Amino acid sequence: MSSNSENSEDFLAKWLANELTPAEKENFESSEEGKDLLKIISSTDKMAFPAYNVELELQRLQEKKKTIAPNTKTIHPIWKLAVAAVLVVGISLVYFLTKPSYKVYKTQFGETKAITLPDNSTVTLNVNSVLKFDPHTFSENRKLTLEGEAFFEVTKGVNFEVNTCQGQVVVLGTSFNVNQRAEYLNVQVHSGVVKVLTKGANSTLQKGDGLRVEDGQLIDQWQIQDQERPLWLSQNITELNNVPFSEALDALRNSFGISISSNISLTSERFTGSYPNDNVEIAIQIVMSTKGLEYSYNANSKELNIIGIEQN
Repeated sequence: MSSNSENSEDFLAKWLANELTPAEKENFESSEEGKDLLKIISSTDKMAFPAYNVELELQRLQEKKKTIAPNTKTIHPIWKLAVAAVLVVGISLVYFLTKPSYKVYKTQFGETKAITLPDNSTVTLNVNSVLKFDPHTFSENRKLTLEGEAFFEVTKGVNFEVNTCQGQVVVLGTSFNVNQRAEYLNVQVHSGVVKVLTKGANSTLQKGDGLRVEDGQLIDQWQIQDQERPLWLSQNITELNNVPFSEALDALRNSFGISISSNISLTSERFTGSYPNDNVEIAIQIVMSTKGLEYSYNANSKELNIIGIEQN
């Protein structure tokens, strides 16, 4: 759009309304002004703006031009857009500088990961889990979020808070295991004292205590063996205590990355037992044998199919 255009504002309005001929459009968008304008529009194309009636605004522009004095200086529309773009960039910069910047750690099927936090507390993520926190504020509030299972060894200091969709676990300095998947939360304390806060109940656990919450409600409590760390970390064994059978199947998926299908309903069944995390076939055999299930497993495709209950 050059200064020789018959009406530069009209030309710009027509371009915005896609009313130029293909030749005019190509010529303008290849010019320096056109390129600059395309960059500005590209930088803001993901933002939501009020609806713009091109025909109405063009009519207003025509009427306004009739009332403008000959010597009146107007700001070129492209510079108006440039100023708007600068404001957009400025606002975006403030937003990105002030919004939380989370540090995220993830593990895949069959993978564990050791993490050292800014306060020198340590976390070991179990299989298929996610841990995140804001490193800029962690030293002040020691808050993080967990999806999955992790073992924490917490240095002394201000409250250390683990948030899950089923509740919060709050401690000062201690070691404990948190397992939160889907609708349940398991907490086991290996040293110190832990508070578990849920919508249904608040509980205080000491060394050797275990607790299970389902849908925010306290379901079960138990005593664990005198051990410094959970079995999945110290002996590479998954241990499950009176859990729904579907949870045992989920544990197999997370440990070995297998797919599972079933020809029968197992929703009313529960499972208590343990299996090794380094041998998928033995693990499957242990879980299936507790319910006398007939199954097939394809090691190449990693597919487990539960056929039914074995007939004696």
